[in-house]
Amino acid sequence: MKRPALLLGFSFLISKILGLWRDNLLASKFGAGSLTSSIFNLDTYYAAFRLPDLLFNLLSFGVLSAAFVPLLTEILHKEGKSAAREFTYGIMRTIGAAILVISGVLFLFTPILLKLFVPGFSPENFSTTVAITRIMLITPFFFTIGSIAGGVQNAEGKFWGLALAPIAYNLGIVLGIIFLSQRFGVYGIALGVAVGAFFNMLVQIPGMVRAGFAWVWPKTWWTEHTKEMITLALPRIFGMSVTQLSLMVDTIIASMLPIGSVTIINFASNLESLPIGLIGISVAVASFGVLSTLHSENNLAGFQKRVSDDLHRILGLIIPLAFGMVALRFPFVAWLLGHGKFDEHQTALTADTLFYFLIGLSFGGVVFLLARAFYSLKDTKTPVLVGIAAVVVNLSASIIFTKFFPLATLGLALANSLADIINASLLVILLQKRLQAKVIDCMEVGKFLLAAIIMVFVINATHSTSWPLTLQLLIPTLAGSASYIGICWVFRSRTLMNVL
Repeated sequence: MKRPALLLGFSFLISKILGLWRDNLLASKFGAGSLTSSIFNLDTYYAAFRLPDLLFNLLSFGVLSAAFVPLLTEILHKEGKSAAREFTYGIMRTIGAAILVISGVLFLFTPILLKLFVPGFSPENFSTTVAITRIMLITPFFFTIGSIAGGVQNAEGKFWGLALAPIAYNLGIVLGIIFLSQRFGVYGIALGVAVGAFFNMLVQIPGMVRAGFAWVWPKTWWTEHTKEMITLALPRIFGMSVTQLSLMVDTIIASMLPIGSVTIINFASNLESLPIGLIGISVAVASFGVLSTLHSENNLAGFQKRVSDDLHRILGLIIPLAFGMVALRFPFVAWLLGHGKFDEHQTALTADTLFYFLIGLSFGGVVFLLARAFYSLKDTKTPVLVGIAAVVVNLSASIIFTKFFPLATLGLALANSLADIINASLLVILLQKRLQAKVIDCMEVGKFLLAAIIMVFVINATHSTSWPLTLQLLIPTLAGSASYIGICWVFRSRTLMNVL
């Protein structure tokens, strides 16, 4: 595996360890919902993310993730660093100012907007959600500046700032939980989120400066490059708006389910995101600048090979993780969350919800790479249209599984998995058609699947509920991992050889 992907993978691992510690602290201190006070109800905390996330994803992430790195890479190669630097700070000034203005407007209208997001909340829970939403409305600005700095480093092939950013963010939240939540409840956690977002920005700026992008005052707010970036990003923004609609619907539905459902769905989703962040996102981010460069050089053969190699690297690692997490989901959730105020019923419900998320894990793990492959080709429309189709599936299935079947959080997780399956499958088909070449080897993927199935038998054979939870996880994990590697070795999996 390429060194940037290993660096980012390691940083995501540290970040996710902090994230697991964060969830462990939240579960033990708060449990899944509180019947005594709204400031100790985690449902309010998770619901408060919706508005700041909506702002950042639509106005900032939608633009930067789709178009900034490919355009910056092109400007660097064709016009030089001076032009790239002015383009970067022009974008930073324009989007940063827009984020601040809109955050101020949203601050004023938070109560009106949140009535749409959490119709099932009690008046007390609603009031708390409004207050901590307002605290976290500063985070989109910090994330925007950090994302631009990270994009510069990506284009330059520098990844230390990107590697430290998620660690710094989760560290801020953990500090808020440890030092502020006991006295201030979810208000303390929200302050930790704001501090974490600031840390996320702070650790990325030095890398941008070291890459030769010291501050310059842009000559104009609007250039042809800015116009091109916004034009490229418009489909992505539209697609993100549909995705955010899906998340809002999940929150709306969960707010009307039994108390604690918003927390349960977020805990399960965070656990599913562990392998996606560790493997899928780290490989995708490390590949983005390379793919953009290969396209700018018109090297489509190299482009196809890079996508194919990285796709198989992701699948070769994430498939066994998905199967292993399914087999060990109950001891895993109990070991991580089943402490303090997080009781056995909440633990079992989280494990069951996680199972339905894991159905689509392998598909969700490759979506980030596939989407960035299209962005590198300056095609933002295709992943957006595919994403819209996936969101429609998610919305429809969420309503069906919760309103017509008594699946509650399980239904929301299953709907998410179905959407990931549709999303990844269509992206692979359309990318192969675009490149006129295969990017996925079914024989190689078949080796991963067969090895993972055998691994599950090994895990079950080496697991005993009579052991302490740590041993229930450690021994089957080691035995299963060894069997998976051994089977892939016997099958002469070229991906495994490459990764090792």
